[in-house]
Amino acid sequence: MKHIKQNTLRALEACEGVPMPEDSLISAVQILCRPQRPTRSDIETALRSLEAEKFVSGVSDSIIGTSWALTPKGVHKARQL
Repeated sequence: MKHIKQNTLRALEACEGVPMPEDSLISAVQILCRPQRPTRSDIETALRSLEAEKFVSGVSDSIIGTSWALTPKGVHKARQL
């Protein structure tokens, strides 16, 4: 789970503050986690955990679904990785 969380923060950091749609984020994390390639469910669990820890924030709408971005706390943590 730690590896998935770190790669999730790295993927969002690369967006430089622009929210990333969840499907795109999941694909990016799967690429970054090679060769293990976590499942969608594993990444969703990691996202919910990061959200509970206030590292990421998700916003939902009816067109794109949920988009994710780093919080200020998440930016700080991602820069430490």
